[in-house]
Amino acid sequence: MNRFLKWILAGAGIVVVLLVVATLVLPKVIDPNNYKEKIRAAVLEETGRELIIGGDIKWSVFPTIGLDLSDLSLSNREGFGDQPMLKVGGARVSVKLMPIFRRQIEAGQISLTGVSAYLQQKADGQNNWEDLTGTPSQSTANSAGVDSEIEISNGTVTLYNTSQSIDMEKFGGNAGGLGMGQPIEVKGEFSVNLVQDELLGKVGFKGLVQPSTNAQWFGIEDFNVSFKGEQGTAEESIPLEMTANANAELDLANDRAKLSDFVFQLFDLRVNGNLNVTSLASDPAYTGEFKLAEFSPRKLMENLGMDVPQTQDQNTLTKMLGDVSFTGSPGIFNMQDLSGKLDKSTFSGTIKIEGTDSKRFVYDLDIDSLNLDDYSIVTGADSGANSGAETDEPIAAFSIFFVLPGGGDLRIGELVASGLTVTDFSATTSSNSNTLRIFPLKAKLYGGLQQGDIKVDNSGNRPILTSKQDLTGIQVEGLLKDLTGSARLQGTGNLHMNIRTDLTSSETTRQALSGDISLSVKDGAIVGIDVAQTISMVASTLGQKTQSAGATAQQKKTEFAELSIGGIIENGILTSDDLVMRSPLLTATGKGSINLVNETIDYVLKPVLAGDTGIGGLEQLSGVPIPVKLTGNMYEPDVSVDAVAALTGSQKAKLNEKKDELTNSLLDQVFGNKKDKKKKKQDAQKDEGGM
Repeated sequence: MNRFLKWILAGAGIVVVLLVVATLVLPKVIDPNNYKEKIRAAVLEETGRELIIGGDIKWSVFPTIGLDLSDLSLSNREGFGDQPMLKVGGARVSVKLMPIFRRQIEAGQISLTGVSAYLQQKADGQNNWEDLTGTPSQSTANSAGVDSEIEISNGTVTLYNTSQSIDMEKFGGNAGGLGMGQPIEVKGEFSVNLVQDELLGKVGFKGLVQPSTNAQWFGIEDFNVSFKGEQGTAEESIPLEMTANANAELDLANDRAKLSDFVFQLFDLRVNGNLNVTSLASDPAYTGEFKLAEFSPRKLMENLGMDVPQTQDQNTLTKMLGDVSFTGSPGIFNMQDLSGKLDKSTFSGTIKIEGTDSKRFVYDLDIDSLNLDDYSIVTGADSGANSGAETDEPIAAFSIFFVLPGGGDLRIGELVASGLTVTDFSATTSSNSNTLRIFPLKAKLYGGLQQGDIKVDNSGNRPILTSKQDLTGIQVEGLLKDLTGSARLQGTGNLHMNIRTDLTSSETTRQALSGDISLSVKDGAIVGIDVAQTISMVASTLGQKTQSAGATAQQKKTEFAELSIGGIIENGILTSDDLVMRSPLLTATGKGSINLVNETIDYVLKPVLAGDTGIGGLEQLSGVPIPVKLTGNMYEPDVSVDAVAALTGSQKAKLNEKKDELTNSLLDQVFGNKKDKKKKKQDAQKDEGGM
């Protein structure tokens, strides 16, 4: 027992002697300044950079044996100016004791203070640090296994490129076990202030780095980056908090990398996925998958301080989720198995991005249903104060095709737009930075078919739209009811339209409108006017005995076998002279014009009664055109009936006395009673005021 105690005391004595020697003898025996030139030469050989040690290298003995250095700087890469890339105000390197007695210096812990790093990238992509990240030299590789630790405090890192400068201040961190083959625990934080982006906050990071002994493989476990700060001006700043977590591998020997268990979180937005990259040194190719958890885009925009669009349906932009698998290589990014959900719509398909300098987008998408009206922006008084006005640039509706040129196929099971409902919608687009074509455009609507061809040319001073549309077998009543809210026409119709216009503004769209249009309707009726009843009123005025059917406004209609009209559009004015309507009671023709710019009409209809109307006393009107003139506002025109022109003698006098009464009666039948309309409008305004 006493012998064992002696050995312990002897060992302790040796340690004390060594400490005394290290404290008192080493500074006199070994002058570290003698190594300045060797250190400078080693750095120059390894990096091609000049290391300047401005202050003296001094021994420190408390709390550990080490070396203190001050005023260090590392020169910049050639072509990046005279400003040093790295400055260090003070450095302390703890020294392992036993190698000293072999006249060798091996570092233990390294502490750096007052670090200032200036990192610069030029417009051509060159930077001032890439020459320091090459394959380590043999001497560096031989240092594998050295167990060191580095600590940095009060550092500043400046990242500068052609667009902006980023300052990371109060940078601090430490990494333990810096020897190759040894796990390195890395953690730290710094403050960041992006003036141009109005972003201010603190970034934290931590993780465990596992390098191989030959520096050819690196693994990162549980790597975490977080940001907490605010964005915006001091008066209108919003809080921001985001995190990212992942595991990663870098295999230089096999030229590949891997990112796994990736998770990104920003408010309620959460994305997770994996990424694999091969051929890192030549032509990188990658595969991966990402999944977007359900979140509310509307709420995210609110949290980010963005202007939330005031949509017609406030329940839109409240639910979104999706996932995608992707592959890629230089010049190609291919999203496969894309699927997701936006509010009530479910979508799937593929998107490919081709090209390097100029991108080309190719897509193939399916959507089960989409109501564009729900997403229409409410403007003006409907959306409240400070809502802003809708842009007066119709070309904006097509701008995405010029920004993302390419082409593809889109299919929508049910599409609602401008009140119209279509099914089996399909469109093929092709575009470049100046032109767009949508052809073929097909859909089923209201019992019929639509086929169209749309072209937009944005290469000149003004964007020009040309459109050719053919609708066949359409149930006109349903289409008009959804489009305008009421239906005055029934029947099965065909519509042909070939137009051209200027999309610079909504005004030029009307003023420059030109082309031709034709409409034909069979086995239909004009709702709201009963010609037979009107003729009865004429017969009564002439003293004939007839009986009124007494039909209600909803029952009044004039049936016809065929109705057709065609016209030419020039400078926003539609001119037509070939209206024809045929029914057992009468045949009507018409001609005139409709000004689409100021929304006025100047049109004359000339109905001609058949020879046998079945109404006694009107034989003298059979075969005689009775002019009906429509003028004024195209939506509520003034209507005048010149039946007097078809009569003579006492009959003309009688009818003249009743002309105003007949005209007003006919006007009420066609367009509804104006007093009733005014009353309904007043009632509606009262209802809105009471809400």
